[in-house]
Amino acid sequence: MSQTHQLSDQPYGSTLAAVLRLSGAVFSICLSSLVIWIVRQPTSDNHTYCDMISDKVYQLCHHDKTVSSELARDPSQSPEKLFHKLYHENKLKEKLVETKQSTTDSQDVLQRAYECGNWGTAKPSNLFLKIYHDALCTLDKNPLGGVVSPPLMGSHGVVPLTIVAPLPDLCRHVANCIARAEKEVFLGTNYWIYSDASTLVTNAFRELSRRAGERGSKVVVKVLYDRGSPQQLWDNHLSVGEKQYADPNGKVRLPPAREIPNLDLQVVNYHRPIFGTFHAKFMVIDRRVALLQSSNVQDNDNLEMMVHVEGPIVDSFYDTALISWGKVFQTTLPMLSSPAASAGIPSISAQHSQVESNEDLRSSLPEHTTQDPHYDSDIQHEAQRVNDTIRPRAGESKSQAVTRHLNTTIQRDTTGDAPDSDQEPPMRPYMTLPPHKPFPMAVVNREPWGAPNHTSIYTPQNSAFLSAFRHAKHSIFVQTPNMNAEPILQALLDAVRRGVTVTCYLCLGYNDAGQLLPFQNGTNEMTANRLYRSLHTDEERSRLRIYNYVGKDQTKPIHNKYKKRSCHIKLMIIDERVAIQGNGNLDTQSFYHSQEVNLLLDSPLVCRIWLEQINQNQNTAIYGAVSTEDGCWHDPVSGEIPKGSIGIDPGRFSWAKGVVGAVQRVRGRLAYKPRSLLKRRLHIKSSIIITNLPFHRPESTRSFNSMSCPYDKPIIDITQYVFHYNIDDEKAWSAARVALLDAMGCAIETLFTSEECQKLLGPAVPGTEVPNGFRLPGTNLSLDPVKGAFDIGTLIRYLDHNDALGGAEWGHPSDNLGAILAVADWLCRASASGRCKHTGPPLTMRTLLTALIKAYEIQGCYQISNAFNAFGIDHVILVKLASAAVVAWLLGLTEEQTLATLSHVWMDGQPSRVYRTGANTIPRKGWAAGDACMRAVHLALLVRAGQPGAPTPLSSLPFGFYARTFGANGFEMPRPFGMWAIQNVLFKVMPVEGHGIAAVEAALVQLGKLRARGLGPECIARVEVRTTRAADSIINKRGQLHNAADRDHCIQYVIALAFLKGSAPEARDYRDESYWARSEELASLRERIFIHVDEHLTRDYLDLSKKSIGSALTVHLLDSSELPEVLVEYPAGHVRNPATARAVQEKFAKNMRLMFTEKEISEILQEVEKDDLLIMDFVELFARQSSPDPRL
Repeated sequence: MSQTHQLSDQPYGSTLAAVLRLSGAVFSICLSSLVIWIVRQPTSDNHTYCDMISDKVYQLCHHDKTVSSELARDPSQSPEKLFHKLYHENKLKEKLVETKQSTTDSQDVLQRAYECGNWGTAKPSNLFLKIYHDALCTLDKNPLGGVVSPPLMGSHGVVPLTIVAPLPDLCRHVANCIARAEKEVFLGTNYWIYSDASTLVTNAFRELSRRAGERGSKVVVKVLYDRGSPQQLWDNHLSVGEKQYADPNGKVRLPPAREIPNLDLQVVNYHRPIFGTFHAKFMVIDRRVALLQSSNVQDNDNLEMMVHVEGPIVDSFYDTALISWGKVFQTTLPMLSSPAASAGIPSISAQHSQVESNEDLRSSLPEHTTQDPHYDSDIQHEAQRVNDTIRPRAGESKSQAVTRHLNTTIQRDTTGDAPDSDQEPPMRPYMTLPPHKPFPMAVVNREPWGAPNHTSIYTPQNSAFLSAFRHAKHSIFVQTPNMNAEPILQALLDAVRRGVTVTCYLCLGYNDAGQLLPFQNGTNEMTANRLYRSLHTDEERSRLRIYNYVGKDQTKPIHNKYKKRSCHIKLMIIDERVAIQGNGNLDTQSFYHSQEVNLLLDSPLVCRIWLEQINQNQNTAIYGAVSTEDGCWHDPVSGEIPKGSIGIDPGRFSWAKGVVGAVQRVRGRLAYKPRSLLKRRLHIKSSIIITNLPFHRPESTRSFNSMSCPYDKPIIDITQYVFHYNIDDEKAWSAARVALLDAMGCAIETLFTSEECQKLLGPAVPGTEVPNGFRLPGTNLSLDPVKGAFDIGTLIRYLDHNDALGGAEWGHPSDNLGAILAVADWLCRASASGRCKHTGPPLTMRTLLTALIKAYEIQGCYQISNAFNAFGIDHVILVKLASAAVVAWLLGLTEEQTLATLSHVWMDGQPSRVYRTGANTIPRKGWAAGDACMRAVHLALLVRAGQPGAPTPLSSLPFGFYARTFGANGFEMPRPFGMWAIQNVLFKVMPVEGHGIAAVEAALVQLGKLRARGLGPECIARVEVRTTRAADSIINKRGQLHNAADRDHCIQYVIALAFLKGSAPEARDYRDESYWARSEELASLRERIFIHVDEHLTRDYLDLSKKSIGSALTVHLLDSSELPEVLVEYPAGHVRNPATARAVQEKFAKNMRLMFTEKEISEILQEVEKDDLLIMDFVELFARQSSPDPRL
C-alpha cells in the first residue's frame, strides 16, 4: 500500500448521537451478560437433536416460493416482511400435506435430509447429511432463523479460488469482482471504516462506473453495514443518505454520486438493538459469484480468509442478501429474474496451468495498490499478481519478503524472526483450485437476535457447529479468533473423550478485554486452561491440540493488543471431508447474538487444499503449541508467557477492564491495553474461573510442549504431512492397491521358496504366542508387532523382487509395508477383542492405503536428491524414517509424540552399506528392511510409553546428524510431499536389482538377434553396456561372487545369465546350489561384459519429468562384427511402459499360486477394492494353517 488512512476523530453524526451510541453499546453488552447470568448459558447437552426432519420442515424445504422468486414477481415488496409472510408458522399450516411416516432408521433420516436439498448430480456424504439434517431441524422452532428461504438452504457449487492472506489481499479480490460486474453488486459487512482497505473498494466502484459508462449502462450497487445508532431502536434498517456516507471527513467515505455517475448506490445501516449485530461479511456479484469472508472493511493486522463460490449456491447467498437488506429497494436489482441455477457455472480459465507453471520464469506483475490500481480480467491473473508480491525483491530474504507483505497498513514496522527455511512451502495468498465438479453445499446462517429466553440459540449455524463436532469420527480442525461459547467447549470435550483428535488455532489476546466482561466466558488462554483441566488422562489431553496463531514470518505468537500479527479466520474442518467456513466465531457473541453467514461444504479436495493453505500461510503449527499444563504459550527458552498476555488469572476488577475495552472497541479504537504483567513461569497458580466444567487433573502430567526449542524443520514437515495431507486422487488409491498386492505377492514368494529366509521368522522364543497379535501371511503365527514388522518386512524384501524407486539414493518403498501391516493388523485385532482402546484412524483398507501412500512419499521424496550412500549409510534409514512417521499416526500418537518418534530415528546409529559392498555382501541386505521396520515400530511404542524426543537431532552442534554425518547444508527436498512416489515406482517383474532390469531386457533382445543369425552366446567376444551412474555404483561387480546376495546385485551376472539361459533370471538362479552359480561359461562371459557410465542416461534417470532407468547394450562378436546397440529406457515395470500393468498382475498371480487357489486369489482381488474392509480381515485372507517350513 502506498498510504495509510488515519481514523478521523470526527464523530459519526452528532455528539449526542455518539454518546448515546457508546452508552447504548455498553448497556447492551452489560444487559446481555446479565440475562445470560439469569438464564444460565446452555451447554451442548441442552441442545435438542431431532430424530427426523419434521413434516413442517420438509414442507418448508419444498415450498414453491422463495423471497427471491417473489421479489422477482413483485419488486415493490419489503424482503423482510415477505420472509415472514412466506414462512411464518401460522401461514404455513394450511399448506402442509401428508408425507411419508417418519421413522428413526438412520438411512431414512439421511434420505429425508437428502430430499431437502438441491444437490444436482452430486451425492452428499453421510457426514454432510447428518450436519445438514441437524441444521434443518432448527427451522421447526424458527423458520426464519437461517436468514434464507428454506428451499435454498441446501444446494451445490464450486470453489475456484480461496484466499488466506492479510486483509488488503481480500479487498483486492473484492475490487476486481466489483470492476468486472455487469449488472449489480451487493456488499454486506459488519464494519466499514475509511481506510486503505475501503479505498481499494471505493476505487473499484469508480472503475466500475467508468466501465459502465463506456458500455452505456448503469450498475445497481447495494451496501449494507452495521454502525450502531439510537434510531435503530425503532428502525433496524436505517437508510443512509449521500451526505452521511460520502462525508469527506466521516468514517465511511463512499464515493459521492458525482464520482460514480453510472452507479445507482444505495446504503443501509443495519443493527437490531439490544442483542442483534449484523456481523456478516459477504458479497454477491451479478448473481453469478458470491464471496464469503472473515474480514470487515477496515485496516487491521489480521490474517483473513475468503472463499469465492459459483454455481446454484449463489442463489442462496443472494436470498440471504435480500432478507438482510430488509427494506424496499429504491432501485430494483436487475438480476432478480436471473437465478444462478439457470445459468452455467463460470469456468476456470483454460490457461490455469500455464499461468501457474511458468511462475519462476516470468517477471512479476506490479502490485495492485490504492494509488496504483491494476484490475485483472480473471482469477488466474489476479492470483498471479498477488502471489508475485511474496517473491523476494533484490536484497530480500524469503522471510523478509513475507514480512513486507504482512506489514500492510497499521503495522508497517513489524519485523520477522523466522528463518528462510520456514518459507518452504512458500506463503501463497491466492490458491486457485483445480477444475472440479459441483459438490454439495449449504448455507448455515444465524439471525441477528439473542432473545432473553435463549430460544434463538437453535439456529442452523449453532446446530451445524455442534453437529459437526458430535458426528466427527477422527479429526476436528478449528481456526477462530475467540473460542468461549459454552456449548462449543462441551462439544469439543465430548469429541476428545470419544477419541477424536481436536486441533484448535486461536489468536492470542483477541479482544481480551471484551471477553472479560461478566459471563462472556473468558479469554482464549482461560478457555484452553479450562479444557485441559477438564480432561482426566494424558491420552485425552494428547488428543486436544491448542495453538496460538503465529505469523508466517514469526517464531512466536504476538498478543493482539500490539496489532502486529493477528488472525481472524473462522473455519472448521471435520474428518478432512466436511468444512464450515464463514463469519461465525466460536465465541459467545457469534453464538448468542450476531447475524452470521456460513457455508457448509462437502469436498475432500477443498478440505485438503484448505488445510494445506492454512498451514502454508502461517507458522502456527510449528511454533504455536500451548502448554497442556496451563493452556498458555510459553517461550521455549525462558518459559515466560508472551508480552501483554493476561494469562489465566486476569486479576481483580477484570470486569472493569472489559467495560473499558468494549467502549474502546465500539469507538473503533484499539482494545483496552491491560497493565504490564509480571513475567510468569511455566507453573502458574490456578485461578478462580467462572465455569461449570469439572477440574480434575493429575499433578504428574507433563507436556512435551515444554521443550526448550522447536523441533528441526524436516521433522516438523513430515509430521505435518502425515497428519494434515488429504489424499483424494483415485490414481493414487489405485496405484497403492497395486503396490500393496505386489508386496504381498513378494512375501508369499519368499516364504515358499527361501529356506534361508524361513529360518529368520517366528518368535524369538519358539512356541511363544501373542493373543490378538499380528497374523504373519502364509503362516499361522501370531506375533507381537515388533517381531511381526521384522518378519513381514523381511519376507517382502528378501528376494529383491519388490518395487523400487531411484534418485540420488535408491530404495524400495514397499519395505515400509512391514511396519504398517504388522501394527495395523495387531491394533485391529486387539481393539476388536477389547484388549485395547484404539485412538488412531479407523483400521480399514482406506487407512492402510493412506499410510502406504504417505510412507512411499516420505521415502521417495528424500531419495530424489539426498545420497545417503555417499556417507556410507544404507538406504533403509529412510524405511525407518517413513515407517516411524506413519506408524505413530496409526497408533494414535499426537503430533508432538510423532515429532518425538522421528527425533529418535535420527538419533539412532544408522546402518552401514558395508553389507552390500564387495566381499562383505551378505544376506543381511535381505533383512535390513525388516530390521528398519522393527526399529521404527519399537521407537513409536517407546514414545507411546512416555519417552520424550530431542528437538534438534539433525541441527544440534556438535553431535547432530548434519554436523557428524551429512553436512551442514542438510537435506535437499526438490518437491513437496504429495502423492508422487506411489505413482512413479518401478515394479520389478523379475528378481533383478532395479538398475539392471533394462540391461536384462536389452540382452534378451540381442540374444534374439544372435539367434536370427544362427549364432549363440558362445560367439560373443564382449558386451559394452552404457548405463547410469547409479547402476555403476551399486551393481557393477568384478571378481568372485560369494553368495546369492552378491550375485543378485551384479549387473554382469544377470546379463550373462540372460544370454545363457535365454530368459529373465529367477530367484533360484542366485543360490549357491544353482547350476548358474557354478557355471564356468557364465563366469567367463561375465568377465567380458564392460560397464560405462553414460551422463545422458544418468541425467534422464535423475530428471523427475522422465525418471527413466535405461541401459544400452552393444554386442561385439568373435568375427569382429557387432550387433547394433539396443537401448531400453523404460523396462517392463516402469510406469511409462504399457506392458507394466499386465506384467505386475501376472507376477502377483504367479507368486500367489505357490500357496493359494485361484478362488482365494480372486477373493483377495475383490476384497482389496473395499475401502471399509477391516485390516485384520484383509490379513486373514493370507493366513494358512500350515506353512512351507514346519517350524512356522
